[in-house]
Amino acid sequence: MKIVILTFDLPEANVVTRALLKELGGEVAGIICSTALIAGKSDREAMVKLGRAMGWRYGGAWQLHRWLARLGALSLRLRGKPAGAGSLKALAREAGIPVFETADARNEDCLDQVRSWAPDLIVSNYFNQVIRQPMLAIPRVGAINMHPALLPRNRGLSPCFWAMANGDDTTGASVHWVDEDLDTGNIILQATVPIAPGESVISVSQKCSDSGARLLIDCITKLRTGHVPGAPQDETKRSYYSWPSPGGIRRLYRRGYRYGSLGEMWRQVTGP
Repeated sequence: MKIVILTFDLPEANVVTRALLKELGGEVAGIICSTALIAGKSDREAMVKLGRAMGWRYGGAWQLHRWLARLGALSLRLRGKPAGAGSLKALAREAGIPVFETADARNEDCLDQVRSWAPDLIVSNYFNQVIRQPMLAIPRVGAINMHPALLPRNRGLSPCFWAMANGDDTTGASVHWVDEDLDTGNIILQATVPIAPGESVISVSQKCSDSGARLLIDCITKLRTGHVPGAPQDETKRSYYSWPSPGGIRRLYRRGYRYGSLGEMWRQVTGP
């Protein structure tokens, strides 16, 4: 099965991409990487918006994580080590997979690139743009997405953060068919991930990414034998969130959670 991955260059996303390339590298024709931090906004506009939303403490830790990811990727490369989760380009280069970067997956250059790869399946992994037609019409089998939550709960952005901020004891990962809305397609596979007292957003995200990678590989195995329709989501249980808010961040800290330590950031980037 020929696969195209749609993703974003973040450590938690690269954990999933790394697992897919390890298991399915011979089937991955190419990777589309979103370069827009927030779709439709310049980097400056996005940083101003996120700075106002997340504040210096949580937002600063999130930005530090992104900076350490680049530093960790460089450290691994200089030491001749296999690519970690710090750089999507390093992972792709190591696997010999082409990467096409775009701020807008709807533009014709991006669509033409995906068409040239002639995928049977599109796999979305932490992709931060809504996937709509005509992209959805390209793959023969369809498009699936891994969302790090127990859908329909915690649709949207930062689902691990919101599960913790809202006091959930568990979260998880879901693989679902992509339709033209956000995280609403039929669910193919799900797995539950526990949230322990004192955990960090990084540690829970890592567990969800590991679980989601396994689900994607299992799902692709099922799809090789025929169509898997999945089950409709229960709309009575839906919830949707955007970026972390000041109120949500206060709740996260009051519950004894945190974004994550420098050690956790570094291990996620450079670990196995």
